[in-house]
Amino acid sequence: MDYMRIGVAHGGPSTRESRLAQLRMILFCGMCFVLPMKASFVYSFSLLLLLVFLFEGQLGKKFAAIRSSPLCLAMVAYCVVVLLSMLWSENIQDGWRMVRRQIPLLLFLLYWTSAEARFRERYLTAFLAGLLVCAVLAHYNWLQLYFFPDWPRGIRVDKTPFDTAPFVDRIMYAPALALGSYLALRRLLGAPGLRGRLVWLVFSAALISNLLFSGGRAGMVMFAAMCVALIFERVRARGKALVVSMLLLPLVLWGAYQSSDYFAQRVNEAVHDFRIFEDNPNSSVGLRIVYGVTSFKIFLEHPWIGVGAGDFEEQYAHSKPRQWSNTEDPFNPHNQYLLTAATTGLLGLTALLAIFVTAVRSRRDARTIALLLGYGVVFLFESYLWRSNTALIFSSMLAVLVLGRNEAMPPTRPAAPA
Repeated sequence: MDYMRIGVAHGGPSTRESRLAQLRMILFCGMCFVLPMKASFVYSFSLLLLLVFLFEGQLGKKFAAIRSSPLCLAMVAYCVVVLLSMLWSENIQDGWRMVRRQIPLLLFLLYWTSAEARFRERYLTAFLAGLLVCAVLAHYNWLQLYFFPDWPRGIRVDKTPFDTAPFVDRIMYAPALALGSYLALRRLLGAPGLRGRLVWLVFSAALISNLLFSGGRAGMVMFAAMCVALIFERVRARGKALVVSMLLLPLVLWGAYQSSDYFAQRVNEAVHDFRIFEDNPNSSVGLRIVYGVTSFKIFLEHPWIGVGAGDFEEQYAHSKPRQWSNTEDPFNPHNQYLLTAATTGLLGLTALLAIFVTAVRSRRDARTIALLLGYGVVFLFESYLWRSNTALIFSSMLAVLVLGRNEAMPPTRPAAPA
């Protein structure tokens, strides 16, 4: 029984408290709905949630709950490490830009104290509904680009001519699709009744098909990793789950390759880039290899505390092996672990690992493991905590899955006997 119902048993919470609880739920659902869209939309809802957080009071109790949560402390510790690295960072401007990119992780504290366990499925449904809107727009873009060029141009990002994502580019959109595809598929497998199964079949088909032509290869890998978590959740015998995973995942990836010309093209490009790497490192995959090797070299040169939040790009140019001198110098190595290692060393890597460890220990939902596994894998292909949209999804969805407000804000009076 949550604290709101307990309050009713003892005279009830005031009308003001009930209305604030409903407002908080509506705002959180609205924020989840716009998560796959513009980050500015998410920040607007977050600001409104913050105003409710302050207006309803009980700040001492809220901050006490935050201080008692290892996961909240791990989030803060990671952000503090990035901030402390400014002490040994020479490029102050770039350093503060990196520090500001930690805001989505700090917002976890707000989301953690605003989410209620009793509304968990509403939050996730709102996120899936927002993704479905994006998927419908993306399907229109795909049809207009490849089959019906005379149709009016749809809502589409302008980063690349053939990107079908409606609000953000495929780098940030594909992980959201992967998470949504997993959540919809999980609901499909557990839906009671024909009507429920049909609803989630439509959701799953729309999101997975969008993932196939989105062009985000990392998103497909993330979805595959989350499917492994789903298999282990539903197949209790670990040995059987491992066998099913080893048999099913290659079939899923092969099916994606055969059914999506765009996905097949992206895979073929990756294979081709890898084969010609020695002769031409200036390709999509080739540059990722150069970024990775050079970033790891920076880490080996500064293993304990890194080069500082603002000095990655300058140090990269200094440390890059001579044979790759004609390649570009990035501001981001496209790998979360390497970015953290190069800028904050083992200190930062330990703080990042602490987020995952404490999240596993704090988990209240089986989907938490899938979320952590998916992000843990996709961090190999992009610095997704460095990008606002994917970092906001990570913070908010993790808050929804590991806790509810009724635990963060315990009742002030003991519960009545059952």
